[in-house]
Amino acid sequence: MKLTRDQVKQVAKEEFHLNLKGQTAVFIDAANLELSAKDLGFKVDYKNLSEWLNNQVKIVFLGFYTARFDTKEHDGFLTLLKRTGYKLITKHLKLIKNRKDGGHLRKANFDVEIAVDVIKRLDVFDNCILFSGDSDFHYLINELKRVGKTVVVASLKYHVAKELVESSDFYLDLRKIRSKIQRSEKKA
Repeated sequence: MKLTRDQVKQVAKEEFHLNLKGQTAVFIDAANLELSAKDLGFKVDYKNLSEWLNNQVKIVFLGFYTARFDTKEHDGFLTLLKRTGYKLITKHLKLIKNRKDGGHLRKANFDVEIAVDVIKRLDVFDNCILFSGDSDFHYLINELKRVGKTVVVASLKYHVAKELVESSDFYLDLRKIRSKIQRSEKKA
């Protein structure tokens, strides 16, 4: 059902709630979520995100997929995530040499890991919330819907492939939940 422009404005003003019944598995592509938040001018408070999700749905899996930077600060951040209830899936950042300028491209893609983990957990969830906008997930979303799962894609315009918006049951623009998940800026 297409909404009119006025209806869209009204929905944006209202408190946002996910209306999902049953068990929910959440898969967070950290790089995609961080880049989306950065483009909106904020940083994600992952404790707030976890609390918001837990108030919205019955979570059976909360996966966080991120590169491992092997710094004391990042290790502390990962420890905090684990204590908050996130299941961490990490790998080392890969540096690929750019032949043109001699610089390096940083890479840590988690599409395969997320897809495999989704399939491994099919029997324990009714709903899948995917924090990513990568078009590679289009095939996975179609398979999830084929077996009767509800799929929510959470991302930001210009960070989400149109195929994901069209194939998911619901597209959640991060602007709708920004106030619930953003980190408060500490004053010096």
